[in-house]
Parts: sequence; structure tokens; C-alpha cells
Amino acid sequence: MNTLELTFNMIQALAAANCEGFTVDAKTFQPITEGYAVAVAGTQNSFDNVGAARVAAYVCNHPEINAIGGWFNTDNKKYYFDATIVVSDLETAIRLGRENKQIAIFNLSTFEEIRL
Repeated sequence: MNTLELTFNMIQALAAANCEGFTVDAKTFQPITEGYAVAVAGTQNSFDNVGAARVAAYVCNHPEINAIGGWFNTDNKKYYFDATIVVSDLETAIRLGRENKQIAIFNLSTFEEIRL
């Protein structure tokens, strides 16, 4: 199994095991519990199998991506996937969020959304 297939399969397994959402290291697939998660604009609106495949490909082709996230949108009942950058500094996270045209970033330590 190649890296792309492994990444896609792991994203699917993580979504199945974490109905509300997850944020994991892009290389080890271990949970990340500290820092600020910023979704990357290049994987915006990625949901279902097609979205998981798009995120897997993006992560495999962009070494600067250090995390993968997933979350269930209760409004439309779709599970979304994101290529994500996790940083420890709030200022950096806010800058990256704005550069990636995000509405919000997420504090992994407190489970709080920070609107931009």
C-alpha cells in the first residue's frame, strides 16, 4: 500500500471512530491535543469519500501540512475533512487563518473555536 492509499484509509478509519471530529499528526496519525488548528484553503469543502481522497492527496503532496482534521457538520449532516496546519502561537494561527480565508481557527487545548 502506498502513502496516498494509507493516508486515505486512515482518514476514513479516523472519521468512523470519531463521529464528532478529530485532529491528528499527518505522518503518525496520532491525536494532536495542543496548539491552534488552521484549515488550508486548498481543501475547503472536502466531504465524504471524494473529500477524504482530496485531503489525502493534498497532504501527501504538501510537506508543510502537519495535520489532518475532520469534523461533522450538524447543519448539513456531512463529515468534512481538512488538510491542517497546527501551530503553537495564536498570532501565527490568526495570520494563517486569514491567509487561508478561514472563518475561524480552533484551539485544540480548550476545544474552542476562535472566530476571525
